[in-house]
Amino acid sequence: MSDLILVADIGGTNARFACAAVTGGRITLTDSKKFRAADYKSVSDAASTYLDAVHVRPMRGCFAVAGPVTDQQIEFTNSPWVLNIAEVASALSLIDFRVINDFEALAFGVEHLAPDAFVTVKNGVAQTTAPTLVIGPGTGLGQSLIVPCRDGRAVIATEGGHVAYAPCSKEEAAIIEFIAREHARVSLERILSGDGLVNIYRALCENSNTGGVSLQAHEVTAAAITGNDAIAEKAVQMFCAMLGSAVGDAVLSTGARGGVVLGGGILPKIRDVFLSSAFVERFVAKGRLKYYLADIPVRMIVGEGAALKGAAAAANENGTDL
Repeated sequence: MSDLILVADIGGTNARFACAAVTGGRITLTDSKKFRAADYKSVSDAASTYLDAVHVRPMRGCFAVAGPVTDQQIEFTNSPWVLNIAEVASALSLIDFRVINDFEALAFGVEHLAPDAFVTVKNGVAQTTAPTLVIGPGTGLGQSLIVPCRDGRAVIATEGGHVAYAPCSKEEAAIIEFIAREHARVSLERILSGDGLVNIYRALCENSNTGGVSLQAHEVTAAAITGNDAIAEKAVQMFCAMLGSAVGDAVLSTGARGGVVLGGGILPKIRDVFLSSAFVERFVAKGRLKYYLADIPVRMIVGEGAALKGAAAAANENGTDL
């Protein structure tokens, strides 16, 4: 079916596939399915399993991947998978195949989401001539920019999730010191990701002399939401506050006064806790530059399929309806 685009959103934990049609600027996704990366030897294996299940054979494809796309072979930051663009295109019989960063895809997808796919985190007035920052925690910490330009907008993938974190208290500094015992460099992603949340939890357990159990990220958030674990609650609150600081710093670094869009898989799962957290307070807490952040709107994506729609939009960039 040459009128369809095979799209994928491939993270460190899961790979999501769908078929997309672009008509009149509107993107429609069908047959969306999720696969655990650990269950398949390669991207091609997972994609072939998907295509066999849905009984379609698109001739074009665009995959969004969790890692920098710098050459023909992509190594995933948080997954053992390796994607060779030419080999995958050949294995799937794709005549036209593109691979982009997952948060680049998310940025492409923002304009194709319905209003109810977002919730407001912070009100403000966007500067239409300034970039918009797209950032969020999941298996890693993704970041990209939507930049207005003369012909519309450009999307730029960044690796801002790998810059260092600046602690704002002795307690945060102690968490950095804890993580530094296991990692030579403590980047944002070591704190503001699924594994990062676990790192915060473990550090708080040790620093409070509490024999905490070994939990995965979803178990920490579940314990925090149900109130069954006071340290888990504190870990999630610190996670949200530290994310606020990091996102505010990213705005200062990029000039993203066009607004902030929060993505990733973690925040929607802790939506109520996050919206009542210190995120906004820490986002604007920039000393002499507090005014710079004061009017910037922040939205969070809660709808499904943003990166998949973005992959379809990227595949159709500079093209016509399929």
